[in-house]
Amino acid sequence: MMKVKVNRFPKMAALQKFRALKLGYPEDLAEAIGIAEATKYAIFKNLHRLKRAGKEEEAEKLAPEYGGEKEQLDWKTFEVFKLAAKKGKPYVGGRIYTSSDYKRKVYDRWGPEGGKLIEEWAKKVVESVPEELLKNEQKFFNKVWKTHRDDLIEVEI
Repeated sequence: MMKVKVNRFPKMAALQKFRALKLGYPEDLAEAIGIAEATKYAIFKNLHRLKRAGKEEEAEKLAPEYGGEKEQLDWKTFEVFKLAAKKGKPYVGGRIYTSSDYKRKVYDRWGPEGGKLIEEWAKKVVESVPEELLKNEQKFFNKVWKTHRDDLIEVEI
């Protein structure tokens, strides 16, 4: 066993889960929202990186395509998160996200103890966040995520 630093992806997923919980979503849906949000931001980060490197063609392949299904997507259910919904679940990059996706990326990947540490960190961060920031995607990203994304969480794997 060795200590490993937790990267940003599971931290974003957990932080968004606890944001959703504090906004009143049930736990299974909050987990789906958490993993969908982390995925959305990973896509944005990779798009930005590819465009900066002059790789527009690769960026186009990565960009989520909504095509003809755009009319079928519900943009009201998760409006506060700026996420589309399909069949009542968060929808990002051409797929529906569920609680099991969250568990796979936080608990299966980092183990039960690691998952617990990640969630304890996220819960503590979100506890003191005012509702005004929870309801505003950009303010939450800039004032909560950016200030805590590099907080050190180490787990034994």
